[in-house]
Amino acid sequence: MIYRIIALVTLVHLGVAFGCNWAAHQFLPSGAPGLSRWIYLFLVIDAVVLYGMLERRAPIFGRIWYQGPASSAVVALTFDDGPTDPCTLRILDILKRYDVKATFFMLGQNAERHPDVVRRVAAEGHEIGNHSFDHVVLPLKGPAYIRSTIRRTSDAIKRICGVRPALFRAPHGWRNPFVDRVAREEGCEPVAWTLGVYDTDHPGAETIRDRTVAGLVNGCVVLLHDGRGIEPDADATQLVEALPGIIEGARRRGFTFATVGQLRAGAPGS
Repeated sequence: MIYRIIALVTLVHLGVAFGCNWAAHQFLPSGAPGLSRWIYLFLVIDAVVLYGMLERRAPIFGRIWYQGPASSAVVALTFDDGPTDPCTLRILDILKRYDVKATFFMLGQNAERHPDVVRRVAAEGHEIGNHSFDHVVLPLKGPAYIRSTIRRTSDAIKRICGVRPALFRAPHGWRNPFVDRVAREEGCEPVAWTLGVYDTDHPGAETIRDRTVAGLVNGCVVLLHDGRGIEPDADATQLVEALPGIIEGARRRGFTFATVGQLRAGAPGS
């Protein structure tokens, strides 16, 4: 999906660039060569910036962590956009049954909506990360807004369960030059992910399971969702149904599980 967006926007910009170039040759013949160079230079810079904004692992705005050591068969399950009720609660039941610890990147608005679920996540030893307050597209925002949404979310989670998040994942993984710097200043290390399986498209529980198990590699950080943005009744039923098969399939392939914090620290999984 991300690459389709990049391709679409690039094509639009190419059209604009060629249109401007044609107009320059038609109406400014003496200045057209120099103007053409500026048009194409702008296009190249624009494409690089766009790639840096939309590709979660792009180093344009600084390197971001997205995968653990390739030498160890440990993976991390992460859940974005929650907490929700009942889906997050059902996920917690499954994780408890299989003795798996995971990382939940929570939206501040959803945390305030379901404080009891937040407290249960913390009480059962899972890691809580910051995912912004209301899932706004951050590349379109300045540093003041980015700071506000990160701080507001961390404050809400700390107030509810006593734990202040140490990790931050931008909505969609989209960033601009301010996101990583501001997140670190707010005490949150920015992280991305290795494998996304598009579970919010509702492709079916079997498809979610098969995509996840087949895509696992050493150090893999798996992006899953226990919600969808700030939708109050987001349906993650297919993911819930797929989760036991994901855990069982991963273990059959020899993988163990850890939180993102443990994976970053090189700790063994369980």
